[in-house]
Amino acid sequence: MFARLIPMNSVLRIQTYRRIFISRFISNLGNGIAPIALAFGVLAIPGTDATSLSIVLAAQAIPLILVLPFGGVIADRLGRAKVIALSDTVLGVVVMTIAVLFFTDSATVLSLAILGAIAGCLNGLWWPAYAGMVPDAVEDEFLQPANAYLSIASNGGLILGSALGGILVALFGPGLAIAIDASSFLISAWLIFTIRHIAKPHDSGESMLGDLAEGWRVFISYRWVVVIVAAFSVVLLAGRGSLEVLGPVLAVEHYGGAAGWSAVLACESLGLLLGAFMVSKLQVKRPMVFAMSLTFALPVLLVFLSLALPLWLIALAALALGIAYESLGVLWFTALQTHIPRESLSRVSAYDAMGSLMLGPLGLALAGPLAAAIGLQGAFLIAAITAFLAIAASLAAPSVRKLAA
Repeated sequence: MFARLIPMNSVLRIQTYRRIFISRFISNLGNGIAPIALAFGVLAIPGTDATSLSIVLAAQAIPLILVLPFGGVIADRLGRAKVIALSDTVLGVVVMTIAVLFFTDSATVLSLAILGAIAGCLNGLWWPAYAGMVPDAVEDEFLQPANAYLSIASNGGLILGSALGGILVALFGPGLAIAIDASSFLISAWLIFTIRHIAKPHDSGESMLGDLAEGWRVFISYRWVVVIVAAFSVVLLAGRGSLEVLGPVLAVEHYGGAAGWSAVLACESLGLLLGAFMVSKLQVKRPMVFAMSLTFALPVLLVFLSLALPLWLIALAALALGIAYESLGVLWFTALQTHIPRESLSRVSAYDAMGSLMLGPLGLALAGPLAAAIGLQGAFLIAAITAFLAIAASLAAPSVRKLAA
């Protein structure tokens, strides 16, 4: 099961990869800060509740999903690094505007939803471009360790950001925290812009719709891809609403607010880091069976939350979930990069992301009203059962069980 570990410095000697590595650490430092700052910033607006937070988060998530397929085509046509640099630059400006609204006490649910929708569109351009960029930077033999080490950088930033987020919000309010997030996007954009030459544009000669159709044909031709994407979409339906909307509400009631929930998110981020280290030296015969089995950590965490167990148990379950998510992420990206034709990778990755994230906004939108109707405990339990059934169904699929490394 354990493979020969390719040292991190062997991959970091590649200049283009090194800049991607640094940019992900810096950007995810901001990404670790932002969820706490935004969640507790929204909940601090007079008259808001869990439903208000659902609206703001869903407003960002829905445009992301709608733009993703077009983002895949644009990334393949224009060059992935160029698309990443441009989207990060504009995103930095949008997020800085959100920070100004909080600084001036003029943030409203409507204004945050509108700016969140713009940010979602930009993330829809960024995601498929990023998913296809690593194979442009390293040789095939380095793909799994390169993905794993990139995750280590990303999750190192998330850990530090999650820890800083609660402190910054508690001491200075959400404005400063979100401004730091905006700055991280701008720095990341500059780093990626310096390597814009690595991904050559690929013009198929087809129209935009023709490229979308071809990407879809490639996507559905891999049954294991469709099964995992469908299952993970349901997992995120259960997980996003529970952890992004109901989690902060539960934290206000039982765990000391932002500081307590920050500790949970930091433990999840630590799990992501540990998962990346683990998978960097693992060679499993059935990667998707291994990875999806680990994701049973999500229903366990949701049951713990439904019972409002002590914070240390919640944090431990979040750590396990982080390990599971990161193992799945690295093995998933490596499988796509290994089995999907390079010229179609961004488009297939776009459909992957769109499908995986498709039900997440529904979870965000339903979480607040569901908790209002049946209580936090019932909402967490329904989410746990939903996630469990989706994971079990994916493991029953022959195409998933037979997929070899």
